[in-house]
Amino acid sequence: MPYVALTSLALAMGVALAVYLPVLSQSGRIVGSPILANAPFYLLGFLTTVAMAVAAGNRLSDFARLREVPGWMYLSGVVSALMILGSTFLIPRIGPGPFFVLLVTGQILTGALLSQMGWLGAPMDAVSLRKAAGLLLVVLGAGLVTIR
Repeated sequence: MPYVALTSLALAMGVALAVYLPVLSQSGRIVGSPILANAPFYLLGFLTTVAMAVAAGNRLSDFARLREVPGWMYLSGVVSALMILGSTFLIPRIGPGPFFVLLVTGQILTGALLSQMGWLGAPMDAVSLRKAAGLLLVVLGAGLVTIR
């Protein structure tokens, strides 16, 4: 897949996330519980994932390979639930603009650290002076957008 297509897909995912999390926040308000509102989304997400895997040609034996994943990696499900809960709590209080600016800033800084160290299978990509300046601009921009 060409790089332009890959980066366009990443941008589209950002757009989808920017709509998805406020929808979850709204559902939490409707139900009266951000925690309870998460349950149907995870159920539908699970069913969609299984359907996509089957449509892609995965067999039952492929699902059994999930046992090979180290247990600590399943904590990403806990992180996912906490992210959803955090968004349903924060978006109504600080607004979607500041929320997403801070969310993306955290992702950019963490991505730079993971790349610098080569952690979690990330390709090594040292933080140069130019990249450090860019990271500083990201942090300053986040401050300008979110500080009241």
